[in-house]
Amino acid sequence: MQRKHPNSEEKVTLKILVDKKINEVVFAEAGKDFVDILLSFLTFPLGTIARIVSNDSNMPKVSVGSLSSLYQSVANLDVSHFSSETCKEMLLHPRNSSEDYSQNIKLNIDDTEKTKYFICEDWECNRQGRGGLLSIFRNTRCKCGKLMNREILQEKTSLLNMLGFVHDESTFIIFDNLSVIADNDQSGFYQPKNFGYKYFNAMKVVPVNITQKEIVDLLKISLLSKTPLTDFFLRREVFNMNLPKRDTRVFNDVRSEPCDEGYSSLKVMRRKSSNKILFALAGDDFIDILLSFLTFPLGGVENILQGKSCLRSIDNLYKSVVVLDPIKDFKSPNLKDKLVNSRIAQQFKLQNQIFLVEEDPIVEYCFNTKCFGFANNVSNLYLTTAPGYLTLDGYPFSSPLVYVNPLSES
Repeated sequence: MQRKHPNSEEKVTLKILVDKKINEVVFAEAGKDFVDILLSFLTFPLGTIARIVSNDSNMPKVSVGSLSSLYQSVANLDVSHFSSETCKEMLLHPRNSSEDYSQNIKLNIDDTEKTKYFICEDWECNRQGRGGLLSIFRNTRCKCGKLMNREILQEKTSLLNMLGFVHDESTFIIFDNLSVIADNDQSGFYQPKNFGYKYFNAMKVVPVNITQKEIVDLLKISLLSKTPLTDFFLRREVFNMNLPKRDTRVFNDVRSEPCDEGYSSLKVMRRKSSNKILFALAGDDFIDILLSFLTFPLGGVENILQGKSCLRSIDNLYKSVVVLDPIKDFKSPNLKDKLVNSRIAQQFKLQNQIFLVEEDPIVEYCFNTKCFGFANNVSNLYLTTAPGYLTLDGYPFSSPLVYVNPLSES
């Protein structure tokens, strides 16, 4: 096997069709590697997106409106304002419920640490007849009162075939607005008239290579631009010097369903002259909901908003996935659902969540241990709920995200 040169940088290759007359990308033709990258954006929690775009790449950091402000507020808050250090870490580095697929693509830009699994430090506790507890957070308290700090490894065979989302041989057409269609007969470049283009002499095919750092640029541009491929491939320097303001949209046609989870109240300070809200005073229930936005995956938010957010290019990407064939275009039918209805990672859903975003299903795990040459001992493991500690019958008990209100006296 050929060894990779230490200075070589992994790249993804695709071809773009450029209209030379107006200097715009008509569309791109790409295979699995590039399309997996685009689709992985939908699996990113909002907190992950805010963190990634706040760093310099080949272009300067960008701000995604209130999302970036919310993320920075959490980063600036002292850990004493949270019920535990883990709670703050959960918001700054939220887990991706599809990490087994998105973190195994060729150019992954999500630097979140892969999920680790921890069981009680006491082996006897784990061997109880009804099974032990399993946590994705180190040093969570077990039901026995001891720390869950013993890491166990996931069986490698269960990770097979988790390499991206689409078939290895698939080819796709990606338009300038980030709409994606399958190019099953691989004839896109030979029949641009199928997409409404007539002036063939003004077009040229350009092969391009993209690095991991440039994928961060593409994410930034996709959040801000209505023509991300043109701005990324042909006008990046101009785009950097004139970063556009994020689009706005009035959400008057998005579904609204009644919720039985109660409500939160807050006091607002409003300037009468401009009818603008200056600030609000809220209790921990409202703050919990607000901060939990950082754990929402982008695809889950698009699902709630029915593909009608203020991120027009991301809307187009999402709506493209909705119409792709779950069998012909994806490695397995459930992968389309993971993108169209991206879920909050296990143990990250707020207990009093009022938004219709689902949590990745809790599953039952088993683990094997071999002691003194005897047969393997199999125990059932159940995921504990997210950190934030209450007291139950004198024992520390895990409950979903509970934050301390910074304005409280305690």
